Amino acid sequence: MSFMSSLRTKKNYALITITALFLLITVASAQQDVSCYHCHTNVVEEFRNNIHYTMGFTCANCHGGSEESNTSVVSSNVMSGDFIGKPTRDKITNICSKCHAQETNDYKQSIHWDAITKGHPEAATCTDCHGIHEIRAISDNKSSSNHQNSPATCAKCHANSEIMSAWYYGIKADRMDTYKESFHWKALKNGYKVVATCADCHENHITKSHTDPASTTYPDNLPRTCGKEGCHPGVKFDAAIAAGLVHDKESLHTGDLVFNKSGLTPQMKAYYFGPFDLAYWIATFFKILTAGVIGAFTGMVILDCLSRFKLQKRW
Repeated sequence: MSFMSSLRTKKNYALITITALFLLITVASAQQDVSCYHCHTNVVEEFRNNIHYTMGFTCANCHGGSEESNTSVVSSNVMSGDFIGKPTRDKITNICSKCHAQETNDYKQSIHWDAITKGHPEAATCTDCHGIHEIRAISDNKSSSNHQNSPATCAKCHANSEIMSAWYYGIKADRMDTYKESFHWKALKNGYKVVATCADCHENHITKSHTDPASTTYPDNLPRTCGKEGCHPGVKFDAAIAAGLVHDKESLHTGDLVFNKSGLTPQMKAYYFGPFDLAYWIATFFKILTAGVIGAFTGMVILDCLSRFKLQKRW
């Protein structure tokens, strides 16, 4: 074998050896370095639509652990140190508070947080309203906390009769149904953006029970809530209007004359003038008035057409 052939053979052996070592190192590294994406593909895909992702946050910011990286993969050591995995519902708020201190402070004054501290972890926490991994800015129309989407987000709990009827809540599960009978919902459904949704009346983070004097929906506070800037500023609401049914439902009102109102709630009593339920009779009056006006104009148009037809035949 010539000197050149021997040299080429040694080079080939050296190349094969280096390649084998590289493969062994790569395999060993692949066994140790397992990224979140490899196991949680769908979750990571969702997180890439997250406003936090666009700001440079990683899984470790919420779940803890290390951030040792190896090119495109994350070390399996990520599940070490302060790694907490899936946080319990009562701990979610503490994680969010690291960046959202004011919102957390408001939320911890709400009826939702109060329920959680009293041992009802199914009460709404940050992720129920804002999403878990696919958290979007509230200005994003795909966000669950976007103005247009917030009623449906609240309805996930408040339309659930099993949750709402529990002895420790005792809240009616028809809140979304009654809201859908309001002008606010009809305007919202037709694309109006400056119209009241749940958060406008009940507040975003500091939601309180309507029986709490500090609540925005407490009867004495309703005039101020409805009259705030952006809603109905300058409109004067008297006590009777404030005491009325905010979540009104047409089926609650009938034409029956009620002389004994002792069995009615204060909210229902506010609708009565003597034995008459004004909500029913006023609605009936406007239905008759609307039908009558449309009928009269339709009749006038028909008579006008007949008159023109007769004139044309005469001439």
